[in-house]
Amino acid sequence: MIRPIQEADKGRVKVLMRALWPDQDVSSDLDDTIFVWEEPDGRLGGFISAAVRPWVEGADAAPCPHIEGWYVEPDLRKRGIGRALVAAVEQWAREQGFQELTSDVEMESAGSLAAHQALGFEPTEQIQYFRKKL
Repeated sequence: MIRPIQEADKGRVKVLMRALWPDQDVSSDLDDTIFVWEEPDGRLGGFISAAVRPWVEGADAAPCPHIEGWYVEPDLRKRGIGRALVAAVEQWAREQGFQELTSDVEMESAGSLAAHQALGFEPTEQIQYFRKKL
């Protein structure tokens, strides 16, 4: 079942977020709009977080709703849970009057690339970031 995050869920959602972003402090990510997937036994098996960004590369309009993170536990994948989580964010964005939704994917994440394309997301741009130590 998909539902909005509740205060009691935050500890478990942090665990799911750390599975997605192991090297990141996820505390501030709990301020985003978050939906969770709850199994019949009460276990949280996935989440999706979204925020309205003032500007998103490749978007037609600004501001724009953006999927900040999307994760389903490995043992629950290929059951339509990810699709249902994205649908919840799409509905949330439509209710706010938006006409598009954006996301981003690391290029080496073939599974995430395929999932986005299967759900109707279209690639807009590819950017390579550079750095130089001084």
